[in-house]
Amino acid sequence: MDFFKLSYLINAMAISLNAAATYTVIVNIFFNQPIYPGLIVSLVIGYGVMIKYNFLFHEIWDNWFRKNER
Repeated sequence: MDFFKLSYLINAMAISLNAAATYTVIVNIFFNQPIYPGLIVSLVIGYGVMIKYNFLFHEIWDNWFRKNER
């Protein structure tokens, strides 16, 4: 497997896991279930790493919020 394809898949999975963990926290709040501190810590670390180093996140962000340049 190509290194760049593997890197792309890892970055896509990191975005997906952060979104799923955020959804889990919201659902747990809605249904009055316990929210574990490890989940919150992993979300903070996950979002920090994603915003700082995830090139796929930056591509998606730029394409989503770019002004109409066309």
